Amino acid sequence: MSIGQIIKRPFIILWKIYFFIWFLISMVIVYPMFLILFGKKKRYKTAFKLKKIWSWFLSLITGVVLIRKGMENFPKPPYVLVSNHSSYFDIILIYPLVPDYFTIIGKSEIMKWPLFNIFFTKGMNIPVDRRSRKSGHNAYLRSVEELQKGNSMVLFPEGTIPADAPNMRRFKNGAFKLAIEEQVPIVPVTFIQNYKRLENGGFLKAPASPGLAPAIVHPAIETKGMTEKDIVDLRDRVFDIIQNAIPK
Repeated sequence: MSIGQIIKRPFIILWKIYFFIWFLISMVIVYPMFLILFGKKKRYKTAFKLKKIWSWFLSLITGVVLIRKGMENFPKPPYVLVSNHSSYFDIILIYPLVPDYFTIIGKSEIMKWPLFNIFFTKGMNIPVDRRSRKSGHNAYLRSVEELQKGNSMVLFPEGTIPADAPNMRRFKNGAFKLAIEEQVPIVPVTFIQNYKRLENGGFLKAPASPGLAPAIVHPAIETKGMTEKDIVDLRDRVFDIIQNAIPK
C-alpha cells in the first residue's frame, strides 16, 4: 500500500460513515410514506416520484453530483434500458437519470437489505435469483407484463458488480431477448465514474469519495424487425457502445 493510500484511508472511512448515516436518516423518514404508497398498485407511480426525490437528495447531501449527458436520446416509453454495473450508486442514480416511470430487476439478495428491501418486497420492482431458472423465468414474465402496460424496464445485464470494475463482465442475454420479443427500443447507458464514488468491496478496504458522477445516455437502438437470431449481435453491439464510453 502506498503512502498516499494510507493517508486517504481515514477520509474514505469517514465519508462512508457520513454516507450511511444520511442513508439511514433519510430512509427512516421516507419509509412510512413508502409503506402507505405501496399499499395499492395505483399508488406505485407516486411512490416512484418520491423515490426520485429521495435519490436526488441522498446523492446531493453526500456530495455525489449526477451529470446527465444525452438526455435527448430517451425515446418514448416503453423501452429497455441497460447499463454497466460498477457500483451500488448505479441503483441510486438511475432514478434521477431516467425521466420516465420504470421497473428495475435486481438480484434477490436485496430482499435481505434492511429498509431498502421495501422496493422489492412490495412488488414495485422485480427480484431475481440468478441461480434459479424458475426465478429467472418468473422475472422475465413480469418484465413482459410491465412493457405491455407501457412501462419501461431497467436491467444491469452483467448480473453483478465486477470485482475489477470499471472493467465489464460479459452481458447476459435476457435484456436483449426481452427487447426483441416485445419489439421495444434498447437504451444503452454508461456510468463513467460510479466505481470511484462507492467501489464494491469491504467497508475499510474499498475506495470511495464524493464527486461528479457522469452518466451518458446513448442513442436508442430500435429492435423492430429483429428476431431471436439477432439477440447475440444486439447484445455485443450494446456491450461495445457502453464499454467504449468508459475512459481507459
